[in-house]
This record gives sequence, structure tokens and C-alpha cells, in this order.
Amino acid sequence: MKILIISNMYPSEQKPYAGIFVKNQYEALLRNIGENDSIHIFAMQRTFTSSIGSILKYFKAFVEFTPHYFKKYDIIHLHFFYPFILLVYFYKIIYPETKIIVTFHGSDINTHINGGVNQKIFKYLSKCIDVPIAVGDDLAKEITHKLQLNVNEIISAGVDEKVFYSEALEKKYDFIFVGSFLEVKGFDLLVNAIKKINDINIRFCFVGSGKLEYLLSDIMGLNFKVFKNMSQDEIRCLYNQSRFLILPSRNDSFGLVVSEGMFCGIPAIVSNQGGVRAQVRNNFNGLIINNLTSELVASTISTAYNISDDDYNEMVDSALISNKEHSMESIISKLIKIYKND
Repeated sequence: MKILIISNMYPSEQKPYAGIFVKNQYEALLRNIGENDSIHIFAMQRTFTSSIGSILKYFKAFVEFTPHYFKKYDIIHLHFFYPFILLVYFYKIIYPETKIIVTFHGSDINTHINGGVNQKIFKYLSKCIDVPIAVGDDLAKEITHKLQLNVNEIISAGVDEKVFYSEALEKKYDFIFVGSFLEVKGFDLLVNAIKKINDINIRFCFVGSGKLEYLLSDIMGLNFKVFKNMSQDEIRCLYNQSRFLILPSRNDSFGLVVSEGMFCGIPAIVSNQGGVRAQVRNNFNGLIINNLTSELVASTISTAYNISDDDYNEMVDSALISNKEHSMESIISKLIKIYKND
């Protein structure tokens, strides 16, 4: 069995965390694939570019893929439907017996496929897909709605338990946010909530970057630190130095950071949205923010900050046993089963 993984997102020196889950999955497959099988990857590294630079980057990737049209693969597994489905569609024309598997991650369908001619074109291109995979249940419904694909496989990117695990470290932060500083992640809601609370005793940690970073100027003088371009080992350390993960997303197909935090024993405070909601049981392994307003985010932060030690320790214990179905070992087992299912 000869397998090719394709992705438009992969870590680079500029963005070491971009598409890290694709890299992790690929390396885990390398360790677990059969001795008579082979697995290869074609991935475009993410870098900081202008709009024109991004177009040129994709054009270059399309050209660089050309040699693969002269190689026969039994399986092609594409991460991120848009826009590399074009590469896969033409490959399927040349090798119709090749099994095409596509993992949808969210923005590839939610952001880029929104009606009109664009949706009709990509609905047509999606006909080459043999096995569509969604990282979350709500995303599966969106794929069915927009592309009329029957999605039977819900498989997250997976959390490597050798990377994310509990450590007995000093708690330097009360709340940690890990992700892009964007509206979709609720970053503005979180900053506004911190501003409303206005308590210098509550310690916040922000890991990531994004266009809304300027909002942090609104809470200058309060107790927070910002970390950028961190390795996974460094992020694990920050998880373990924090009491709660907070992610008030407006839309999140899965939210892998929630499970990463859980594997480190960190309860999560999340919005009542999509994949993040599915990972948290209220007052068991975290708290759910039912309505996304800065007032309610602030109220939930205050509730968590003032939780008793006994209740907090129970949440920690619950977090440690949660979401084990999203371990990398479990995910790889499911993928290999799909690969080998003729």
C-alpha cells in the first residue's frame, strides 16, 4: 500500500505551529504503518506573505506537485479541502482506482465555500472523494449541506500523549488562551471581559498571534503575558503552569487545544459552540459559556477564579480522564483501518 498525504498547511520556521497536527499525524503513521507499506507527504509550508505572495505560493505548490502525477499511489489523503482538492481531482482522473480521502478541518469549507458559482464548482470537484472525514459533528453537517457528501467518519487531528501530559509545575497563570487572536476564536470577547473584571490579581497567558493583538493595549497594566511561536513542548509547559484553559470561540470545528489541555489536566472554559462544546461537560471537566457576551465571559472567569480547591481538584481529575478517544494512538488506528478497508 502506497500512501500520499497532501496538505496546504505545514510548520515552517516562521510559523512553527501552523499545521503541526498534520505533521504529527504523518509522523505517527510512519511509525505505525505496515512494513510493506509506504507513506509520503506533499505539504506547503505556511509563511508570512502578502495576498499576492499567497497566490504565488499556491501557484508554486501546484507546479511542484506535477511530478506526483507520474507516480501511482493506492491512497491519497488530503488535509484541508480547499484549494488542493483541484490537485486531487485531476489525479483521480489519471488514476481512478486510487482511494481519495479528505479530512475537512473547518475553514476549508466554512470560510471558502459559501454559495454561488464557487460552491457549485467545488461541489463538482468533491465527487472525486471516496471517504470524507470531518473533525467534528457540526462540521460534518456543514459538509453535507454544502457539498451533499455523506460524512460517516468523525476523526479529530489527535493529541500525542507523549507530548501533552500532566506535570507538577507551579501555577503561574490562572487562565491560558491558545490560538489565533481572531474574532472567530472570541479573542475580542476575552479581552473585553478581562477589561470589565479589571483585577490585577488574575493572571492571564496568551499563546499565539493574529490581527486582533492590538486589543491587548486595552488591558495594559493588568496581569498578562504573551507568547508567540512556541514549540509543542513549550506549550505543554504553559498548559501545566495554568489553572484553566479558556476558549470563547464563535465557531470552532473541533478546537484541538481543548483536548491538549485536558491531557495536561487543565479544565477548559469554552463557548457553547461546535467542537469545543462536544469536549466539555459543564462542572465536570470545565465550564461552558452559554451566551457569547463579554459580560458572561467575565462572569464565567470570575466563577472559575473563585472555585474552591476541592471542586477545582475534582475538575482536574475529570479532565485527565476526558477525551481519550482523541489520543493520537486512537486516531491513527482509525485512519489505518480506513486505509486498509477496500
